[in-house]
Amino acid sequence: MQIQGNRIDENGGLMQPENVELWRRDPVDCIKSLLGNCALRDYLAYAPERVYADYAGKVRKYSQMWTADWWWDTQVSSLTHSHCLY
Repeated sequence: MQIQGNRIDENGGLMQPENVELWRRDPVDCIKSLLGNCALRDYLAYAPERVYADYAGKVRKYSQMWTADWWWDTQVSSLTHSHCLY
């Protein structure tokens, strides 16, 4: 595939088009690969989690998607980090 960028060459004109390879993967396969990789289990979150900014548990902290009310409200079942899916 040939692409034309917007970079300017030393003469003030657009640089020459460049030939590039275009790679494609099925996004479902990519997700399966990520979720099935045990090396990533400590970095992925599956279950909703309520995080608090104070010890009394009165001030909620929203910093990641899994800490939001939406995830908590829509999660039907939760998985633990102790096993892989595939």
